[in-house]
Amino acid sequence: MRNENDVDPFLGSSSERQSLNENESQPWINYLVGAVVSPSVISVIILLLLLFIPITVLVVGINYHDPHYCPIEPHISTFLIVHGSVLFGWIIFTIIPTILAKKLSSNDDPYISGIIVIILSVMTIICTIFLIIWTIVGSIWTFNVFYWVTYYYDTKNNFYPYNYCQPELYRFTFVYIILSYIFVFLQICYYCFNNMFNWK
Repeated sequence: MRNENDVDPFLGSSSERQSLNENESQPWINYLVGAVVSPSVISVIILLLLLFIPITVLVVGINYHDPHYCPIEPHISTFLIVHGSVLFGWIIFTIIPTILAKKLSSNDDPYISGIIVIILSVMTIICTIFLIIWTIVGSIWTFNVFYWVTYYYDTKNNFYPYNYCQPELYRFTFVYIILSYIFVFLQICYYCFNNMFNWK
């Protein structure tokens, strides 16, 4: 009769089998964590420093929110306010799971960890998709009036022509959208190359 402490030459001891099962269940959790959270403390610090971008976008959008600042396309300031708010939330929401991931990795129950990470992943992905769609909408509003926009108005009578847009507002939005597309492109390249090297 075999003792339960005897080692099976193929499966090993019960403690080894349990350890093997835990290791097999962890990679998908680690993959999800890696897809959502920042990989290092340095990334978190960079994200914290990048908070000035959505704050600046919000300030410009709120400052020029009155329709008379851009009668040719009043939605430009709305685009900045919404985009800045969601981007601010996205950065914070990326930082928080990074901090939580340190605790999740030491959690004894991988299923609870997995559920939490899945929820965070879905929320972050929804937020990212919204930002991409909203950037496209903002691009339509901004680029559609590019050839007709004017930055001059009647200062004597304080009269704003129908095709006027405040220069700081329009130029800031124009450059910000282009930089947003460049950032998305670089991020896609980073994830593609990162996954390529990880699969090797």
